[in-house]
Amino acid sequence: MCSPPSNRLLSTTGIVAFGVSILALGELQAEILGVLQRRGKASVRDVMREIAPERRLAYTTVSTVLDRLHKKGLVKRSSVPGRGGAKYIYSYATPAGTRANLVQRTLNSLIDAFGPSVVPAIYDSLEEISKKETTDLKRKVSKAQR
Repeated sequence: MCSPPSNRLLSTTGIVAFGVSILALGELQAEILGVLQRRGKASVRDVMREIAPERRLAYTTVSTVLDRLHKKGLVKRSSVPGRGGAKYIYSYATPAGTRANLVQRTLNSLIDAFGPSVVPAIYDSLEEISKKETTDLKRKVSKAQR
């Protein structure tokens, strides 16, 4: 089972990184993500059984939420044969994959909201990262330029 890195925590209001909310999640989305974090992987019915004592939800509601979390890159899914045909098994996305997806979405949102003028502010904030992170970033930039 994947657990979130220590610098990020899942709350009922969203994902918080370094003390800043970077992706607002609805209460149901956060609850479903919590189920997947605890269980490792689960079907729609498994998720429903776990949250059923607290909520009275339709199968399609849980299925839709899981599909949206998948589209956001927060959960992975695989298709397995089921009684009435194929069904999805969902799992919490890897922390590295989740982090990369959230960072990209956040950067895109900032640029969409403030335009290109936000880019210098992003570069200025790079001064606050560690030497190891700076080295990794330089390596990635160099690789991308090839």
